[in-house]
Amino acid sequence: MIYWDNNATTSIAPEVLDAMLPFLRENYYNPSASYAVAKQVRRALEVAREQVAALVGAHPDEIIFTSGGTEATVTALGQFEQTLTLATEHPATLRTLRGEACPVLSNGVADLLIWKGMLPGHDGASFAWANHETGVIQPVRSLCAAAADAGARVHVDIVQAAGKIPVALHDYAIDYASVSAHKIHGPKGVGALYVRRGAVFQPKMTGGAQEDYRRSGTENVAGIVGFGKAAELARAAAEQYASLARLRTRFLEALQAEGVSPEENGGTAPRLPHVLNMRVPGCSAESLFLLLEPLGLLCSTGSACTSAEPEPSHVLRAMGMPDKHIRESIRFSFNRYTTEAEVDEAAAIFIKVVRKVKSVQSAVTGPVMVYR
Repeated sequence: MIYWDNNATTSIAPEVLDAMLPFLRENYYNPSASYAVAKQVRRALEVAREQVAALVGAHPDEIIFTSGGTEATVTALGQFEQTLTLATEHPATLRTLRGEACPVLSNGVADLLIWKGMLPGHDGASFAWANHETGVIQPVRSLCAAAADAGARVHVDIVQAAGKIPVALHDYAIDYASVSAHKIHGPKGVGALYVRRGAVFQPKMTGGAQEDYRRSGTENVAGIVGFGKAAELARAAAEQYASLARLRTRFLEALQAEGVSPEENGGTAPRLPHVLNMRVPGCSAESLFLLLEPLGLLCSTGSACTSAEPEPSHVLRAMGMPDKHIRESIRFSFNRYTTEAEVDEAAAIFIKVVRKVKSVQSAVTGPVMVYR
């Protein structure tokens, strides 16, 4: 099986699982307890906090552990009365939003002139460093600077960017940031919210003194330890992710050599090196998807959070793509373990499937369509 849906989730790295297991077995103590063995568990939590902080360029005391990126984002947006965001944002942002969504250009990059013009009247600004569907990287410094000039605090969703490209939060005017473990070969169900020192913060989960009273509830120790280990491994593997752009090019060139000429969505914008959102004109994504899976290639026709919904991708629609082109779009996302041999095998499978779909289409029958 070739798993190329890593923007949805990644496999747990073996080293991460090894780090977690002791805290699921013998080191099961509540980190808030006062006895010595519990203090060892508390220390493991703080080591993980240091590891996550190092990944994103923050101080350890600026990291609040959460149940994932969604909770972190929802908590951050709760700090604002009116938020300006981008029309291509993750549903965690768009469905929580009190405010407006700014248009993007046809390549998925924010329209800075419109962004600046819409900022007045908003006390918060929120956007993803890199998009979850296209991998398009936003002009972070410019967006943050414009928000700061307008007196708006800034939240940045770094769920897809952290561990894939360099992220140094202290280098930008960022007040809050969301990050998730399961996008970097860590466990599901754990994430973090960065809150810059001195930033206004109102907890959304109250009760005990956990996370310095900022997020109550007994900590998911094993998950947090795994998150810390995953962050440490991601920092060490930075060069591996940078090299994935070469594998993306290799895949596209293999297709083109066999007469399959896909069009890349967001291809003219800066993108994460491991993401390829593309369309093969005349082939619906659903038909490709249904034939790829039995042959052992797993991918996505949209983001994991919206794949159960039949509506066309809101991200691609915000980029001005017509519904026909959106329904032809498919997303591949590699990970740091992806190899050249895997790329070549995936290319052969994809070429076979495209030819199969096109062989049953004609001017009379029209394109293959899948209805749900």
